[in-house]
Amino acid sequence: MTPEMTSCTHNTLVLLPEKKGRLQCRHCHLTISPEELGDSFCPECYEIHSEKRYDFNKLDAEDPGPARYRCEECGVIIFYKSPMNIPRQTLRND
Repeated sequence: MTPEMTSCTHNTLVLLPEKKGRLQCRHCHLTISPEELGDSFCPECYEIHSEKRYDFNKLDAEDPGPARYRCEECGVIIFYKSPMNIPRQTLRND
């Protein structure tokens, strides 16, 4: 069964916060923010294997990706990439 599309016009949008740099465990690949981790070990490795692992890779925070908005009426997440990232040759003023 396919979910039905809503007829929402998405008039009430809320800008969601940018994704910041995240850390990824080298063993279980859990992705977590530095604030959540603190100076601690990987909670997933500890819960599953009872091992305190401190090995993390920093994920790229240079490209935060498109802006994300949430419609307050229907809850859908909308991604928007600014046209300013399009090469100048493709923009036209007709």
